[in-house]
Amino acid sequence: MKQLVAPVMESHTRQRIVSLLYSAPQGPSEIATALGLSQPYISNQLAALKSHRLVTSRRVGRKSVYQLEDKAKAAMMTALSSFSSR
Repeated sequence: MKQLVAPVMESHTRQRIVSLLYSAPQGPSEIATALGLSQPYISNQLAALKSHRLVTSRRVGRKSVYQLEDKAKAAMMTALSSFSSR
């Protein structure tokens, strides 16, 4: 499980992205707006999460929508809740 959550734990921004995606699938621009960060930066963070197979994406018209992988969802939220309670 540690290998699964390590890419998220090393970045506060990725932790915040995972928290948002846990609620609902979203696009990079929606995430960027919610976090007050640039869309290109969020896209890079999403690409990193995708390369670790923690998120998936699908096209909806011209837009990409990202969501957490089912197998990663439980592990992520367990790790994030224990991390944030410190």
